Amino acid sequence: MLQFIRERARGWVAYTIVGFLTVPFALWGIHSYFEGGAPSEIAEVGKAKISLQEFQRAYQNQRQRLQALMGDDFDPEFLEGTRLRQEVLQQLIDEQVLNRAAREQGFRVSDRQLFEAVRALPVFQESGGFDGELYERLLRHQGMTPSMFEEGLRQSLATEQLRTGVIVSALFTPAEQAQLIALLRQQRELHYTVLPLENYQAAVQMDDAAIQDYFANNPTRFVNPEQVQVQFIELHLERIAEELTVGEEELQAAYQDQAARYSQPEQRSASHILVQLPPSASAAEVETARARAQALAERIHSGEQSFEEALREAQADPAGGVEGGELGVISQGLFDSPAFEIALYALEEPGAVSEPVRMPSGFHLIRLDQITPAQVQPFAEARAAVAAELRQQKAENHFYDIIQTLANLSFEHPDTLEPAARALGVTIQDSDWFGRTGDEGIFAHPRVLASVFSDDVLRRRINSEPIELEPGRVVVLRVREHQPAAPLTLEEAREDIVATLREQQAREALSRDIETVRTRVAQGEHLQTLATEFGGEFRDAGLVGRDALAVDRTVLDAAFRLPQPEAGQMALGSVILTNGDRAVLGVTQVVPGRLDAFSEEERQILTRQLAQQMGVEQFDSLLASLRQNTKIVTYPNRM
Repeated sequence: MLQFIRERARGWVAYTIVGFLTVPFALWGIHSYFEGGAPSEIAEVGKAKISLQEFQRAYQNQRQRLQALMGDDFDPEFLEGTRLRQEVLQQLIDEQVLNRAAREQGFRVSDRQLFEAVRALPVFQESGGFDGELYERLLRHQGMTPSMFEEGLRQSLATEQLRTGVIVSALFTPAEQAQLIALLRQQRELHYTVLPLENYQAAVQMDDAAIQDYFANNPTRFVNPEQVQVQFIELHLERIAEELTVGEEELQAAYQDQAARYSQPEQRSASHILVQLPPSASAAEVETARARAQALAERIHSGEQSFEEALREAQADPAGGVEGGELGVISQGLFDSPAFEIALYALEEPGAVSEPVRMPSGFHLIRLDQITPAQVQPFAEARAAVAAELRQQKAENHFYDIIQTLANLSFEHPDTLEPAARALGVTIQDSDWFGRTGDEGIFAHPRVLASVFSDDVLRRRINSEPIELEPGRVVVLRVREHQPAAPLTLEEAREDIVATLREQQAREALSRDIETVRTRVAQGEHLQTLATEFGGEFRDAGLVGRDALAVDRTVLDAAFRLPQPEAGQMALGSVILTNGDRAVLGVTQVVPGRLDAFSEEERQILTRQLAQQMGVEQFDSLLASLRQNTKIVTYPNRM
């Protein structure tokens, strides 16, 4: 979009379009494009820095995940607000804190572990296997290189080792197990009386004077809210693309131009033996590793040992420093350093083994396991994909022209959308009535609401500026009808007032009776007798556990929060139920849970679960301690 603006827009139109796009671009993480030399960090964690670009990428990824997870129920204010940005920044800070701790504790991830982790990620797999082209394409879309992504993944894997190490090392002793089982499987003898709110609501007598007083004392409550109806034009890139047609010659030409995209290059599967080297290896260490790798290669090439035998023997060597095994498919361009691929693709047939190949991680011996020949997808099979991409490209070009036309015509004819609709061949749509809190669809979008209720659009009744709801989706709107907020009459508000007063008086009367019942039970009267007197319902639950299904959850929770009663006494409590009813409850006995109530298998499962929970709590405590001992500086104004 910006490229088209630079190349084609002129005069005030260019400045108008750039102005329209500045706000959404700022929110989508490319405001640095406009800001030039603005500060590039959003936080400093010790000596490490978190860049604005890194933060924006993490924020957009999290935003998209949440929007996909919530579907139509997503909350635009949350996704656009500061809370989500603060949470993302805190996650990035925690990652830096943990990365530092992992390095200091000596956690490391080998090249092989990293390689296998990349290949195992589902997002980079297609047709049941790792797709190198897809890998690079997705990273480019995120503004990352493979080396950037792999370094970040290496740090994440090392951090996960730290986390896992803390969690799995947590211990839960038999004494703690017995104590917890006694608490979890505890039973309490419970009986309670429920007084229904509806009985009190039915008994309330409404006084007309009270209704008038309430109306007079709460004028701001009884108001018809301000509402508007709008007309709007919506442009959607995807719909434009669907309506475009492409000719057969265009399809053929696009297929030829993008032939590489519709072909599968030759792929090779490989195994390796790696004689490892530390990053800061001395010249002597390098020469020793080279000689060791060369000796392995000579034994394999001479037939003295098979590749697998050489690997097993080297791994059994007390000197250590050797790893290896199958690597699977190695696509060209997978590694930043080309030495590995050059050696692999120089081997002529499966089973062939290379000479030692120097890589940052050490010296590799590479065995070619399998060759998958290059394949080209025929035009007939690729035709639909070529057509979709070509339509998308043409739509993107066309979309700029449409937005420019929309901006011009809505500006030149500020009091109507008709000229823009006719010129673009689109329909003017009408909304239902809605207020400042919004409605469904585009009218839940905070930018739309801000525009609708702005002075220009609401008071002056001129067309809005084009509003970018998301990339490829733009709307222009105008207010058609406006109803200011207006006070209700007493008669209009009467029903609401009666309901409010009835509820208020009923709850007050119910609260007074609950206190009376508690007092009389404490003096020795029985709950069942009082239930009859006050029109309630008595329930003798007997001995119940924490998961009893026959008892209201609110009552059960309150019962297990009461103190343990003295022998022959009762612990009393009261609680408000979810439907507004209230209950007075009494616990007369507490029976601890018994260890022998669990089978050995159940005890083991419980122990593992509790140990894991304890481990997570210990890890959280470790993270909090690390944060406290790390100098952290944030720049929230740059979010």
